[in-house]
Amino acid sequence: MNYKIIILETNHERRDFLRSLISGWGYTPFSFERETICLDNLSSLKPDLIIAGALPLERTFRFINALKMRNSSLPVLITSGDHAIQDFINTNGFADVLVLKTPIEPYEIKKTIRMSQGKMFKSTMFHDCPLIIGQDHEMLKIKKIIPELGRSKETVLIQGETGTGKELVAKAIHFRSDRRNNPFIKVNSAEFAQKLFEDEMFGHSTRSFTDACEDSWGKYDVANTGTIFINEIDKIPATLQAYLLHVLEERGISKFGFKANKQLDVRIIAATDSDLDLLVKSGKFRKDLFFRLNVISIEIPPLRNRIEDISLLTFFFIDKFCGEFGKSYYELSKKTKDLLSSYHWPGNVRELKSVIKSFVLEGNEDSITNKLHLYNQKHKSTNFIDCHGNIDTLAELSNVKNYIRDLNKVSLKDICREFITRIEKNIMKKALEKTNWNRKKAATILKISYKSMLNKIKAYKLT
Repeated sequence: MNYKIIILETNHERRDFLRSLISGWGYTPFSFERETICLDNLSSLKPDLIIAGALPLERTFRFINALKMRNSSLPVLITSGDHAIQDFINTNGFADVLVLKTPIEPYEIKKTIRMSQGKMFKSTMFHDCPLIIGQDHEMLKIKKIIPELGRSKETVLIQGETGTGKELVAKAIHFRSDRRNNPFIKVNSAEFAQKLFEDEMFGHSTRSFTDACEDSWGKYDVANTGTIFINEIDKIPATLQAYLLHVLEERGISKFGFKANKQLDVRIIAATDSDLDLLVKSGKFRKDLFFRLNVISIEIPPLRNRIEDISLLTFFFIDKFCGEFGKSYYELSKKTKDLLSSYHWPGNVRELKSVIKSFVLEGNEDSITNKLHLYNQKHKSTNFIDCHGNIDTLAELSNVKNYIRDLNKVSLKDICREFITRIEKNIMKKALEKTNWNRKKAATILKISYKSMLNKIKAYKLT
């Protein structure tokens, strides 16, 4: 039978043993020692199954991600005793990747091959469903909730800085739902003036203006039975916010020239890089619309808070662009890897993708070093809070005697806690003032999460 199986194994004795087993069972084996060579030969060999031996954890992540980028439905058998690999497979929904603990018996391998022949591996990866790269604990939470959101019809609000991957998450929710074969329509609110946005989103009726019978229903109508992704939802004109609220509540649209609503089955996923809660408080965004959109909320962390994911994303983009441009696979030096991990990434994943794309095209690590060093110098000057020499002012030591009038009744632990609290409160206030009370930017400067920033603002009653 012409059933082709790729063997990826670094140990030559195990590689030869597997090859002899597989050929003895009547299958056609191809064996490789390195992941990059295996990936290079995928398109020409068109294998039916891959059997991969134990690799270091990060290399396993990289190989599976690169493989799924090329062929999302190719079944894989991994022989490893590392529990983290099984967790990675489960979290990413790779139901067609089977992990068997070592040592593994020949009958288990043969059983797996027969399962793949009988199409018993059920892939959960659908056409156009994006890979979300990341093992950071916040990203793992997002990846775990995506299948649940796919089974829901509720509105989802995705928040995060520009370039963090909000559209990617929106697509993942859509393609993990029963709407996956129906339209996924994107609308960018910031691209249109009010009238253009209204026509683009909801269309119009020409019967209102002429004797013609032609109607234009807009993207909301085109998205019927599917998903509409409204990016930069905070840029929707104020007069249209009320109309969108009506659409969400009534699940229908009505336009000038029509007497009745047209009922539609559209799921809305909205995204913003602004602080909607702050916009609501300032009266720039409708409170009732915010509550209607914020049924389920996802906060995507900035890349600088996902340091452990930077290397995974770097490998993913190197593999992606080397494949697209027909380049040989690169391995970055430790110096460059360390630089990538320490860089601030103001443009987040989108910026990293651009940097790696340029690097693959140029084939020169110096291009990465030059770009990142230039920004690091600028970042230090723009996001620096000068607290040097003012520690006594920050801690408000001038009135500390009012706090510790009787040392017999105050413990050293309490004094230290009060000292730190005063400093933290005042540094936070400085950061908020520097950013004109933009809480997300202040959190970025202080290198804390946005959620921590909100909790501390509430605790310290900073207004």
